[in-house]
Amino acid sequence: AGLPRVRMLGRLRRQLTVLAALLTGGVVLAVAAATFWLTGRLYTAQRQASFEAVVSDLSGQWLRTGTLDLEQLRQTAQRSGIGLYFEENGAPLRLSGLAGTAGTGSQLCAQLDRQGFDCKASPSQSESILLPHATADGQAVRAAARKQPTENGWHLLVVWQPLAAERRTLALAGAGFGCVALAGIALVTAVCWVVAGRAIRPVKQAMQSQKDFVRAAGHELRTPLGVLRAGLAVLEKEDAAAARRHIGLLDAEAARMGRLIDQLLILSGGGMVQSSRPQLLEPDTLLLDTAEAWEPAARQTGRPLRCDLPPCALPAVTVCREELCQILAIFLDNALRYAPPGTAVELRCRAETGRIVWTVADHGPGIPPPVREKVFRRFWRAEKSRADRRHFGLGLSVAAELAARCGLALGVDETPGGGASFWVSAKL
Repeated sequence: AGLPRVRMLGRLRRQLTVLAALLTGGVVLAVAAATFWLTGRLYTAQRQASFEAVVSDLSGQWLRTGTLDLEQLRQTAQRSGIGLYFEENGAPLRLSGLAGTAGTGSQLCAQLDRQGFDCKASPSQSESILLPHATADGQAVRAAARKQPTENGWHLLVVWQPLAAERRTLALAGAGFGCVALAGIALVTAVCWVVAGRAIRPVKQAMQSQKDFVRAAGHELRTPLGVLRAGLAVLEKEDAAAARRHIGLLDAEAARMGRLIDQLLILSGGGMVQSSRPQLLEPDTLLLDTAEAWEPAARQTGRPLRCDLPPCALPAVTVCREELCQILAIFLDNALRYAPPGTAVELRCRAETGRIVWTVADHGPGIPPPVREKVFRRFWRAEKSRADRRHFGLGLSVAAELAARCGLALGVDETPGGGASFWVSAKL
């Protein structure tokens, strides 16, 4: 059963990791895509604005001077990575050093005509158009045209800018954003794996605790069941006296197994799930009643009970009486079992800051400080007590469960002079 549980936890961890990675990875991808889109738009807008500024400068200079500076045009075309085409009164201007532009300009004029910009019509006023996406000589370009009337007719300027370099830059930027997003998703996945492992750790611990509990409970139940089966097997072969003696032993074993089952039910939540109703009671009266009820058992074991009460009356406290009495009974049962014969078991009650504390102290072997926190664990017993088959190591864990249900606090300290002092307290 251990291997399927390990596989189940491993599968749960992987599922949690995948789910968290998908959610956070989706967010990372969305942010990366939005950032890339916005960056691309800003970059394209900047390039387009620069292109329009160049077109406006060239057109304005031609209009003001009426002439074209060939050297300046070459420098502008080289610096901005643009192509130029000029017409004057519908006739192309062939400029030295800018050869080959007439054919490209004609291609663009045809596309401009389809967009409603007639390159051959004389303008009555300045006209301009911008094509963010056009085609020239088989490549994608950005194109702009401007017509302006002059004293001697009109001018036409067509400018284009190849988009290959711009798109290559955007592609590199997209690849960079993609790599960053993938690295972020990988990092998020690693973090999710660690977080998922920590998230299922309590589940793993709970499953291990359940496994240990079932194994220990099975071990404890096996002994009385074995005795019952063995006794029943030989019962019919014995005489009446031996049979009565065996029946008494079998009844004791059955009662022992019943007590174990009751304790297991309390620890598992199946027994007494609802706590008793809290009621107002006198702490010293409760202590005296408990001592009176346990006096015969203490006298039988040779360990007298002593009550230690403060000289002044203690304030009343509201507490679940049944659970508190059961906790004190568990403490007394342990003390009468482990205290040396002839030594007294002391019952004390005192008031502390905002609390009432009941204590059961013995003068037995005591509990070393390193193992005091273990005494309230299920099935834990000191080495010297493991030979005692009448008890199962569940009493103190039952006391801890009852205290947790009723809002009580409990613990164990060292008795002055040696021994163990178990205490339980309630708020005033």
